[in-house]
Amino acid sequence: MTEGSIDTRFRVPAWASLLGWLLAIGFMGFYFHIAHALMRGLAPSFGIDAAAIATATFGTVAMGLGIVWLVFIAELPEMWFLHRRPHRLVRDGRCPACGHPVRAAGVERCGECGAEVDRLPPSYAVGWRAVKRFCIAFALAFLIGTVTAEVVIAADERSMQSTVRSLNSKPRGNVPGTPPNLTFARRWPASFSKVEWSAEFGFRPVAIFSYGSGR
Repeated sequence: MTEGSIDTRFRVPAWASLLGWLLAIGFMGFYFHIAHALMRGLAPSFGIDAAAIATATFGTVAMGLGIVWLVFIAELPEMWFLHRRPHRLVRDGRCPACGHPVRAAGVERCGECGAEVDRLPPSYAVGWRAVKRFCIAFALAFLIGTVTAEVVIAADERSMQSTVRSLNSKPRGNVPGTPPNLTFARRWPASFSKVEWSAEFGFRPVAIFSYGSGR
């Protein structure tokens, strides 16, 4: 029996299909969010920097190769409802399609839904449809992950700017003063990346391998 010849009585509930897509996109989206934030931390910049964003995006794509084994993740509900669950129901003496007891009655066709008791869907195998679904989930997750990472980075930098403005507005003695040089750590997961502020140069990202070297 081929994938296309599965009895139409075997169906994946809509909620399960939705949950499968959300699981796939959510998990990979979180992965890409972390990956992009790390890449941005390794390519120091402050503010909108097209070159840094492009470099980080390329690195994020490269890190995406590490999750290609998740090609089946969007099909987890189908794997259960169409391929695993029917076999378990038959072993328990129930109809593989609706779960109605059938073995005790000694019938070959379910009196509840009409499915043939011995006609089971084939074992699951990764096919072209699974690859297409994965590509769609992968693209959506990549977009969501990188965009949310950039939004968080921008919010973090605005917080740094707000801190400096607040310190600049505080008087030192009887006159407004200039705060000393400051060093900010970016938000997790790029907390290893630092940004320096000085009255002379403003905000400047610190190169990863020069931080702490007495620069």
